[in-house]
Amino acid sequence: MVYKALIIAVDQYNSVNSLPNTVNDALEIKRLLLESPSFFKEQDVQVFQGSISRRTIILSALKSFFESAVDTDVLFLFWAGHGAFIDNEGYFVPFDGDIYSPNISMIKMSEVRDMIDQTTASTVLSFFDTCHSGVITRNIQQEMHRGLEVQGSGKVLIAACAASQYAADRAGHGAFTDYLIRGLEGEAADRNGDIDVYNLYSYVSKRLNEEIGNQNPVIKSTLNGKPLLLKRTINRSKLTAEKATTNTIEQINSSGLSFWLGPIITDCDEFHSKNKGEYQITLINPDSKIEQALKGMSDRDRYPFAIKDEAEIVSIENIDIRSTREGTYIVVDLKGKGESNNSIFSEISVGGGIGKTLTHDDIALLRIRRILFGEEIIPSGYGDSLVESMISHPTNAKIQVIPSIISSLASQSYTPEIIRVMIVGSLILTGTIDKIEKLSLTIDNGVITEIHLIGYRPKYYSNVDPKKMEVNEAINIPI
Repeated sequence: MVYKALIIAVDQYNSVNSLPNTVNDALEIKRLLLESPSFFKEQDVQVFQGSISRRTIILSALKSFFESAVDTDVLFLFWAGHGAFIDNEGYFVPFDGDIYSPNISMIKMSEVRDMIDQTTASTVLSFFDTCHSGVITRNIQQEMHRGLEVQGSGKVLIAACAASQYAADRAGHGAFTDYLIRGLEGEAADRNGDIDVYNLYSYVSKRLNEEIGNQNPVIKSTLNGKPLLLKRTINRSKLTAEKATTNTIEQINSSGLSFWLGPIITDCDEFHSKNKGEYQITLINPDSKIEQALKGMSDRDRYPFAIKDEAEIVSIENIDIRSTREGTYIVVDLKGKGESNNSIFSEISVGGGIGKTLTHDDIALLRIRRILFGEEIIPSGYGDSLVESMISHPTNAKIQVIPSIISSLASQSYTPEIIRVMIVGSLILTGTIDKIEKLSLTIDNGVITEIHLIGYRPKYYSNVDPKKMEVNEAINIPI
């Protein structure tokens, strides 16, 4: 008998908001499976996350996982990420999923269900923490003879919510997975320490109902005998001391779907760049303050807009607010104004006497450091007021220079992704940087310890390559 696990945590997406908590979920599930005493071996536990979680890669892994199994295998599948419900069809959304072409870019829940049904493995335990994941249990065959054999036999599918519901995400984990982990750690165990799958489901369902209310997990199973899951002996509270002494270092290289639009700094649920200078953002059940701010924005005004690694001045083309049984959808269409950064004044250098010159690129670097760190140092020997004006009030800027942007946003408890996108917007819209090649923040135990920026200045002359600007610096800013 071989125990095998496939853990899928789709935390990054091309066109919808990121879900960093899914990685926490995956790591905790993997810990539970490998924690001694364990029947699982490291080489038999596969984890997919990040940009590797593409449709073709995940489909290939799923098919191999289920089709290569023999009847004595025990298979454990865990999936955390976005789920979609389109035209009465449920989909798991991979890294490259596109809501406008779900059939070719997403994975049908029914397809995964069929793989589970058709595998010859004698044991299958599957858990799905995605919105609308209850769809996977619809129309499931009642005569599934292959099944769960830990003690007993059959197949078990437990989904985080009903087909029409959303799966809550909070406190570093999906709510469903958090209670799943607690249950497997022992909170769902009987007096003998055994965890019956039905008791596990009952425990998770009860706790979700108490906390969330409108999230009802779904179970489907065909079991013979008493099914028992793995007995757990160590829980997360016992690992606190160990975790406190272990550095948790994270690299933030993407802003996900965090965005800045005029007075709004938040995350959207979907983003599409239709054509050059045309953007569309979708927010699902946004905070009431965000909704009111959007309603108060005028199509006659222009607003700074930044998302991912791009920024532009835009106007509001249309705001469509739709109310459905599942909540409120707000779709905002934006149009870039196409304003050029080019200005002869941005090419002015400042002479300091005795052959010394402060070039426009030198001034741009001073502005970068002002924006990032709040530095007010001006090299001696130059006209202080002139240089200061060029740093803080560039003639080709579309917005004002915001000094100390990292510490300012961190002190307001903004996420690293939002801090990153605000840096992108500030650098581009002040005319300081035209293109971002790399912008990463290193987070170590809740502290930003390093920033690495590589960007290129606007190209003013066709025969002169733009200047490459780089800042790689250690900092210490709690978030």
